[in-house]
Amino acid sequence: MPHQPLNPYTPFEQMDKFGQDILTYINKNKVKQLILDLRGNWGGDFYVGLWLAYYLNLADGIDWLNGVYTLVDKDTFSAATINATQFKHLLNAKIVGEPTGSNPNGVQDMGTFKLPHSGLMISYSKRLFRLQGKLNEPLVPDVEVNYSWESYIAGEDNILMWVLDDLHKLNRANKALHRTSR
Repeated sequence: MPHQPLNPYTPFEQMDKFGQDILTYINKNKVKQLILDLRGNWGGDFYVGLWLAYYLNLADGIDWLNGVYTLVDKDTFSAATINATQFKHLLNAKIVGEPTGSNPNGVQDMGTFKLPHSGLMISYSKRLFRLQGKLNEPLVPDVEVNYSWESYIAGEDNILMWVLDDLHKLNRANKALHRTSR
């Protein structure tokens, strides 16, 4: 399946369809590894991300021990930071990239109302979430890979390249293990 960043979050109904489609694709093509890209995602409804995790969790062929990665960067905020934290715990995802721009502890879940006389729309956060032990700190990746200026100039994505290299190493190790166990 082509690279499809999770940015921005779609409405719930669209994520439900995407979740069904991705599960079908994973099962049909016997996909064993996943890369969830939350870089540049400013958030939205984190339950939409949880709904994606629900569908992914149904894919029994995934290498849940070593084959799931979530990419984050300094432009990963709000619900996307929370989902990255949840993917680490729910999907055993290895977090790769830069520390996030927000922390997974904080007041989230936006509500809105309109001021009656001016008509101005006011937004506010309604719920306090604490998903990491460290208060007021970003989600720090398991493997910190900062964007490289040289890669950017060359039109490459060095964070994604790190993950692909790690997957190649894992696949080579698995093949060698299967050869020696015969």
